Amino acid sequence: MRSAGISALYTAAVALLIATPAFSQPPAFEAADLKPASPDNHERKGRILPGGRIEIPGQSLKDLMVMAYGVQDDMIVGGPKWVDTFRFDLVAKGPADAQLPQLREMVQALLADRFHLVIHREDRPMPAYVLSVGKRPAKYRDGDGGRQTCNWNQLDDGLRERVCKNLSMAEFARQLPGTGGIGIDHPVVDETGLKGAYDFEFVVGMYARKTDGSPVQEGPTIFMALDQIGLKLESRRMPLPAIMIDRAELPSQN
Repeated sequence: MRSAGISALYTAAVALLIATPAFSQPPAFEAADLKPASPDNHERKGRILPGGRIEIPGQSLKDLMVMAYGVQDDMIVGGPKWVDTFRFDLVAKGPADAQLPQLREMVQALLADRFHLVIHREDRPMPAYVLSVGKRPAKYRDGDGGRQTCNWNQLDDGLRERVCKNLSMAEFARQLPGTGGIGIDHPVVDETGLKGAYDFEFVVGMYARKTDGSPVQEGPTIFMALDQIGLKLESRRMPLPAIMIDRAELPSQN
């Protein structure tokens, strides 16, 4: 999967995180080190560490935009050729209590500053998934207002349990395409109408592809798993806001 090194940090697409009000002051990192990638960093994974520190090694500008805007790379269009090929290491320090949406905004501001990145949005029809409320009784519960987390627990027989806490459905939808091993390869749009933050968990089997590209699923699919907790995920073709790169420059200094 492309950008696998930081897939745990971002995911899929909705318009809400793309736009920042024109006259608002975006949040900024306390310190940020952005430099050309070390050759041995391409296979390392990105991490969010305690205390607001993030480490994102060996990523292109497009990869960083994927994280910053919560989209997939096929929703980013235009720009010079190097946005896909030149790779960078990013180490940054934000507030200790920063949540993922705030960190995304900080990365957006950093890219605008260091790369002189200018974008606009343009709706384009594309395949997507829609997350909505299902027919089964809801098994998601109101969160306690603590930190947003969504982690895997390994179970027996190749099954895995996803445990999410204090997560909004909008954020859950954004993260689904970047959730490894579940086979969601298109943006997910939240149409649940649920505005709170929730605790929930579900169990899925391992998803993989054969050499001929056909999917293999052992155990419950993500569609089955979400159905069990009162949510529905279905495919649909719909207009979504692609990010058009109007300007991008290689950073001249850190």
